[in-house]
Amino acid sequence: MKYKVLILGPIGDIGGRELETGFIARALCNDESEVNIVSTINFTGKSQLFDFVSRNNAMHLNQIIYNRSLWFRCLTWLAYIKSKKKKPRLSYVSNALAKKTGYHTYAVNTLKDFVEKSDVVIFCAQVSSAYVKEITDYASVLGIPTVMRTSSTIPSISANEKIWLEKITLFIHHSESNASRLGELSNHNYTIIDQCTFKEKQMLQIKPTTKCDTLLYIGRLSKEKGILELVNHYKDLKIPLQLKIIGDGPLFNEISDIIKTLPHIHLLGYQSQDNIVDFIKGTDAIIIPSHEESGPLVALEAMASARLVVSTKVGAMPYRLKGATNQFWFDINDANTLTDVLNKIKELTPDEVKNIAQQNREVYLSNYAQSIIESQYKKTIFSLAKT
Repeated sequence: MKYKVLILGPIGDIGGRELETGFIARALCNDESEVNIVSTINFTGKSQLFDFVSRNNAMHLNQIIYNRSLWFRCLTWLAYIKSKKKKPRLSYVSNALAKKTGYHTYAVNTLKDFVEKSDVVIFCAQVSSAYVKEITDYASVLGIPTVMRTSSTIPSISANEKIWLEKITLFIHHSESNASRLGELSNHNYTIIDQCTFKEKQMLQIKPTTKCDTLLYIGRLSKEKGILELVNHYKDLKIPLQLKIIGDGPLFNEISDIIKTLPHIHLLGYQSQDNIVDFIKGTDAIIIPSHEESGPLVALEAMASARLVVSTKVGAMPYRLKGATNQFWFDINDANTLTDVLNKIKELTPDEVKNIAQQNREVYLSNYAQSIIESQYKKTIFSLAKT
């Protein structure tokens, strides 16, 4: 008999959650298991999910509802035509009229159908993500184990959230710091499984850096990432270090305006995963200025690529580099700490840079290699599915 695994969450086209969901699904797919992914938001055929799994493994909720319900299919067409077909048709399944005529209840019942046919349910989501509470409650009644893979910094939880979160069978956190945010739960069964790079083979082929001339930021250009503060601090630096910025987001235009006359800062916009490998290869250190993170993944990409890591003490970062020579920490709210740490790496000799970079790679291979993370997921999830 095959174990049936259901993965739920707001999984779209591009982002860390899409990559991690795909990786988890691929890790769990074998002759003894069947994995289905149901996204609560829309995705397209270009989703990064499909770097890991077949289109047959994944569906999104609006697509399922559109196929199942004549009523919501008709409302979809009406909204689609009324909007003059500005967006793809399935974008209109949850239109205003649909929401007034029972869309949410139908959506919950649709998800319950998938839960009933599963041996374990995995949420790749936030605590506040849609449908997570309803499905947790329902799975608990049926005795089906639920797993929450927390995918971002966990906010403070309310008394009402605490009640249903205590029904989660197992939490999977990136680090103990993330786990501590749910310390108020009386039932907080959890394990730590960190991430790995999904371009591991290519990154392990990159030669270790021996210099510190270029820093690279990779991530969303948004407030919590600290990128605006980084650019404002960096524009006045006299240290000979180029800063390259990869990413898109709400702060793109503001950052673009700030750096117009600054030749040492380069805004490169969104880049594909393949291009990112080349950019990492052409840089010496990754910089992470975030206010809040759960991972972040880019640090492990830097470590696998034998690059230095300059970071705030955010998310899993202190755990990943515990005991390593790479101790280049700064406070994004204090420009002086950034200046101090950048001066520190500029004073390193080529041999020192190379040794630190090689050690970062060794730490990655010992703790975060794909084979290790895959094995942890298999052991954890299949032990629940068998209960």
